Parts: sequence; structure tokens; C-alpha cells
Amino acid sequence: MATRVRNPTCLQCDQARALHALLATGDGDAAIEAGLMAFRACDCADGSIAAVMQAQQRLRTAWDARERYRQREARLARRAEERDARRLKATEVTDSVQPPRPALPTGAAAVLARAKARAAERMKP
Repeated sequence: MATRVRNPTCLQCDQARALHALLATGDGDAAIEAGLMAFRACDCADGSIAAVMQAQQRLRTAWDARERYRQREARLARRAEERDARRLKATEVTDSVQPPRPALPTGAAAVLARAKARAAERMKP
């Protein structure tokens, strides 16, 4: 089984160890500021590289999920605004096209008024 030989002057190995130390302490923000997302593995990296790469992948997955969530929320908000605008427009069109109508047509109202008058005359003693 071949083992990797660690290059003592490899800057990527040093960065991997530094990032691993930050991640081990739970300081993800500091690891991000130290270049976690820009980190690229080298061939001579030791065991700390796996933890750094896993953290990098988890963070990338979380950021992608957050972006999809934000896009979905924006899409749903846009659809709600469009739906509300259509409803408002439909209400305005309905109100403007149909003038208020009387309860009865004019002819029926006149017939009803005459019938009420006759009934009132019959009720007089």
C-alpha cells in the first residue's frame, strides 16, 4: 500500500490543516473567511483534507438549497401579486360595466305600486 508523502512546503496542506482546526472548534464563519469555499485539495494532503472537503460540500449544498428557497419564495410572491392584480382588475371591470340595477324592472315596479294602492284602499274601513 502506497502512502502519500507530505510535502512540508505545500501551502495547500497548511491551509487544509488551518481550516480543519477552525472547523474542529466549530467556527464555521472563520473557516469561510479563511477561504474554505475557495480551497482546492492537493495530492500530498493528509487526513485533514477529507474533513475540509466534506465541510465545503455541506456548505455548498446548504447555500444551493437556500438559493432555491429564495427563488421559490420570490416566484410564489410574484404569482400572488399577479393573482391579486387579476382579481382587482376583474372587480373593477365588473363594477364599471354593469351599472347598478333597480330591484325590479320599471314596469313591474309600477304594477306592484298599483296593487299595493288597491290593497290599501280595501283595508280602509
